[in-house]
This record gives sequence, C-alpha cells and structure tokens, in this order.
Amino acid sequence: MCLTYPRLARMNYNELKIRILGLFEPMQEFDSLKIRELLATEKTVKLTDKAVEMALLRYWRQGLLGRTRRAGRFQYALTERGLARREWLLKNR
Repeated sequence: MCLTYPRLARMNYNELKIRILGLFEPMQEFDSLKIRELLATEKTVKLTDKAVEMALLRYWRQGLLGRTRRAGRFQYALTERGLARREWLLKNR
C-alpha cells in the first residue's frame, strides 16, 4: 500500500527575501509585528511568526536590513545593500 501526501506549497529560498525586502521604501521602518501582518495579508503562503522573525534576523546579519530597538521591539529598515539586493533579485528571478 502506497501512501501519498499532498504537496505543501514551498517558497523558493529567495522568494521570502523578495517579499520582505519589497515591503520597504527608503527611510521607512517597520517592527517585526507589522512585517508579519503585512505578509499575512498576502494569503499566498502561510508563515509562522518564528519563520518571519528568523528571516528578519538573517537579513539583518547579511546587512540587508538595519534594526534599532524602540519600546522593546526591533524596528527594521532597508539598507542600501538591501535595496541593491532586492533590485538584483527582481532582475534575476
């Protein structure tokens, strides 16, 4: 007997990066809660809170996002490097 499982929708590694970096305009900041809310409105892929938080941490470590702590929450902003990476990713999809 062969069991089959429905395929889960999986996001390409860079698709999440494109979606998160695409939320930002220059000089705009979002906290992690707002980023999760904006991603949740897309309805195309369900992401856990932990997945979004880990992605934000990775992008901060890569220098794509800057972050500051205000009122107990991190505020994220797109860096020049993040803007360049977003443009490159969009050209090379």
